[in-house]
Amino acid sequence: MVRPALAAGRAVEILNFFAAHPGSAYTLSELHAALGINLASALSVLQALEDAGYLVRHPRRKTYELGPALVALGDAALRGNPAVDLARTHLRELADEFDTELIASVAVGDEIVILAVEGRPQLASADVRVGQRLRMVPPLGQVFHAWSTPAEVDAWLDRLDERVRGTARILLPPTLAAVRERGYSITLDSPTRTRIGATLERMAEHPREAASLRDRLAELAAALGEEEYELIAVDPDTVYDISTLVAPVFDAAGRVSVALTLNGLQGVTGRRVTTHGERLASVARLVTRRSGGRAPE
Repeated sequence: MVRPALAAGRAVEILNFFAAHPGSAYTLSELHAALGINLASALSVLQALEDAGYLVRHPRRKTYELGPALVALGDAALRGNPAVDLARTHLRELADEFDTELIASVAVGDEIVILAVEGRPQLASADVRVGQRLRMVPPLGQVFHAWSTPAEVDAWLDRLDERVRGTARILLPPTLAAVRERGYSITLDSPTRTRIGATLERMAEHPREAASLRDRLAELAAALGEEEYELIAVDPDTVYDISTLVAPVFDAAGRVSVALTLNGLQGVTGRRVTTHGERLASVARLVTRRSGGRAPE
């Protein structure tokens, strides 16, 4: 494996921080405090990003913020990822329709990256922000893995601590099968989900603590696997607090490219859960078709 250049890694870290705080501006000292990057190194990277137009520096306040050159990169990225652009156009409509929060995310390596957020969740949950990254430790990321190969699912399970890995290998296959069968995931709200939300919020505000917080998130994700997480059998008359409904958008190769997430439904009957899930899945199928993707056989 090629070891990434230190300066390149710091540039990515700085840009990811700004992406998770859109519209905000920071001084060199504030970025140093938030990210823990050496002042001299941070200044060198900031200067390079400013020269490229990826950041701009206020002449009087001496603060940095995202620059206009990134708009061109974003536009090029959207043109190359039509499913993302199409999905974003539907989020606001769905957020208004369901009166809750809608999220578009992608899988990048072993992380889930938030690309777009609309609305507000009905339940106390994560302070979800564009640009946030969440390590995809089972059972998180079920929609991204429900259509994966056995080897890919095994690699996903291997991210768990070995003490709970055996249990997960027994419990997760039926839940992945349920997601494939109905075409979307249904997860129940729980105190552990709330703790995950609080940890995510702290990660956004204190990226310097990211390493320890990522370990905490992995522990919480593993704890989810020991709770009733995925709702497999939905009783139409039972009232549920739903953490998420998640539907997949597929690419041309039949792989999950984007996840559309309805975040938080409070006190809804199973009948409404199914109605909402089918509506979300129908939008995901529409985005799949219009972006040139295809659902797997």
